[in-house]
Amino acid sequence: MFLFGPSKRFCPVSRFFPAMAIILTCLYPMGQARGSAFSIAELGARAAGMGTAFTAVADDGSAMVYNPAGIAFQPGMRLQMDNLVVVGFFHFFPLAPPFGTVVPEKGFNGSIRPKFIAVGSMYASQQISDRLTVGFGVFAPFGLADNFTNFNDSDPPLTKYPGRFAGTRARLESIWFQPTFAYRVTPNSSFAVGPALVFTHLFLEQSILNPLDDALEFGREAANDVFPGVDKELAARSIARLLPEGRARIAGTSKSPGISAGYLYKHPRGVINLGLMYRSAVTHHLQGKASFAFNKGYTLESFVGADLLPKAFPNQKIRGAFTTPATYGFGLSTSALGNTTLSADFHFQDYRRFSSVPLNFSETEAKNPDVRTPAEERLIFDFRDSFQIAVGFEKRHGNMALRGGYLYDRTPVVDKSVGPLFPDANRHSATVGLSMRAGNKEFTVFYEAMQMVNRTTNVAGNVKQFTNGEYRNFVHLAGMGLRFILGPQ
Repeated sequence: MFLFGPSKRFCPVSRFFPAMAIILTCLYPMGQARGSAFSIAELGARAAGMGTAFTAVADDGSAMVYNPAGIAFQPGMRLQMDNLVVVGFFHFFPLAPPFGTVVPEKGFNGSIRPKFIAVGSMYASQQISDRLTVGFGVFAPFGLADNFTNFNDSDPPLTKYPGRFAGTRARLESIWFQPTFAYRVTPNSSFAVGPALVFTHLFLEQSILNPLDDALEFGREAANDVFPGVDKELAARSIARLLPEGRARIAGTSKSPGISAGYLYKHPRGVINLGLMYRSAVTHHLQGKASFAFNKGYTLESFVGADLLPKAFPNQKIRGAFTTPATYGFGLSTSALGNTTLSADFHFQDYRRFSSVPLNFSETEAKNPDVRTPAEERLIFDFRDSFQIAVGFEKRHGNMALRGGYLYDRTPVVDKSVGPLFPDANRHSATVGLSMRAGNKEFTVFYEAMQMVNRTTNVAGNVKQFTNGEYRNFVHLAGMGLRFILGPQ
């Protein structure tokens, strides 16, 4: 049967890749508990306890994230390990689901499994001289993990998550390996730079052959062959609903350079500290594989042949590119109140760099007339820039320190890009933390309650993907850190 001749143009995969929004969400296993879009702010237990208002404090190993110039004021050798655990509750209530869809009482859950995800980081620094300190950090400032797979492929369509054609499962990890060099310009000020190697891994899963979208295009192409003499549009709709639902998976990795820098001024009596930080944008060139699978034994299989869809969507190599935003930070702190430190931060991230993502396939119609994956598919996201405002305090008493803070985070995700991969909204976070010191060891814990503002979207372009609706999200974050101070304290 002649369904995919060289003069025909069936390309449902172009509808599939809005789910590749994930490709831009490059980062560490964070189970949807991210900051702006796919940023991760809580990369140090002490800093997170202060609402992440740490740019002008920067007095432990996580300074390599918040302000690398801070390690210049840390004598001797310092070793630190931090871990963050995220438990997210992400619920989606579709605005206009397919007729008859069974919507759970609490909406569709976007964190099916695992129920929690851990994010770790490690830091080490060594003072070389009165002026020079070197350090090394491994951390993940960007990351994402989503799972709206509440179904098995064989389940009735009306019980499945309706937005599955925009994405079901995703995981991104973007890990910075950052050596850092900090120099005391004066006794009260320092500058630092940290060249980094950034390793990124991506996994994405999505349903394809949507009866209202890409499968309908297939139906229009195949109408005259499958149902000759029948009205073309009527035949196309019938074919679209008789096709099997497919699954697509993308996996890829990249290694890219990045750089971080910082400046810190510390008043000798703690009246005012000022911190500046910069983390570069990173362009990730992913190389990986795309794979496709389809249920067998579907109604049209005897008409079109069992090998039709595998030929149209062959497993193949794929390339992609996306850019994670640069981060600019400014912070002030004061310790003029004795044993209490007050701090405030402002961070800006240029997420406009994430406006579109080009994807290139190795198997195309130009090489094989049966193939329908395009040479290039460009995904449009049109993110806006984002910012975070944080305030925090630390109260010290003997070998114990108590912390608290607040963080406001404006999402960069515009309405048309809200969906299973970015169920994002502006968020308010309250944090508390505690440290206990024993000799040269310090143990820290923190907790953060993150309330995402309920968000309702109704975008015409998302109607066929069934991602319009209300998103209600709340996240619990908890972490701990262990620091060793070897040498002067």
